[in-house]
Amino acid sequence: MVSCWKGVDPSQQVITRAVANEKWPWIEVLWDVNIPEKGIYFFWDSDGLHLKSRDYDSRSSVHVDFLVGQQARRLKAVSGEALTRAVGCQKGFRPVVFDTTAGLGGDASVLANVGCEVFAIERNPLIAALLADAVRRAREAELHWVSKFQLIHQDARELLASVNHGVVYLDPMFVKQRKSAPNLAMQIFHDLPGTSDDSEFLLEAALDSGAARVVVKRPIKAPPLSGCAPQSEVCAKTVRFDLYPKRKLTENDLISPGIQGFGK
Repeated sequence: MVSCWKGVDPSQQVITRAVANEKWPWIEVLWDVNIPEKGIYFFWDSDGLHLKSRDYDSRSSVHVDFLVGQQARRLKAVSGEALTRAVGCQKGFRPVVFDTTAGLGGDASVLANVGCEVFAIERNPLIAALLADAVRRAREAELHWVSKFQLIHQDARELLASVNHGVVYLDPMFVKQRKSAPNLAMQIFHDLPGTSDDSEFLLEAALDSGAARVVVKRPIKAPPLSGCAPQSEVCAKTVRFDLYPKRKLTENDLISPGIQGFGK
């Protein structure tokens, strides 16, 4: 099903916009030069696709960029992150990872950057579009890790039954209790339809899959997801990764999945 959303392109970059739009076919955007009176809308400029809302400052937006900014710096600096250790990266060993809650691609791009083949699964069409446009720009810039990164716009629960190896990664986007105010992305995403937190059901599906390991990202002091105690954990400064190993990772977990619903 193709969803329809409003978009603003004040410079009317029709040709550039049309080429980029091919990368997110699940969304139809009705482009205009004027900002709508209310609601969430896309914004197009020379930096690519942005998501904005009339409920927030018009100068603020949600935008994914792997070329400059915080995530680009993270990709250049990454070395031995708790994330890579949690999914089982070792010297010369990089398992296939199914990121079932890809979001804006922060962790998925890190894993691809260190050599894992990553299937980044995102069900929300707007979030998936932002990520698809960022991947397009990264590919045009010939970033090496993009060849290891595949975005899939679908509900991960529909795909997990087909997973028979590798690592399933789950990072619930919406934490119910926060001491600090959520950033702009989280505020806007809370307003999006179809972004309810069903991570408990997703964990159940992941544990029922044929993956060798399930990894769940949690705030450092949060209880385990669904009250399901992990076998072990890898801790960083503000987050931890709960590990649910089902068997030992082997060479078979390095191979791209030749199963329906996955593959390039």
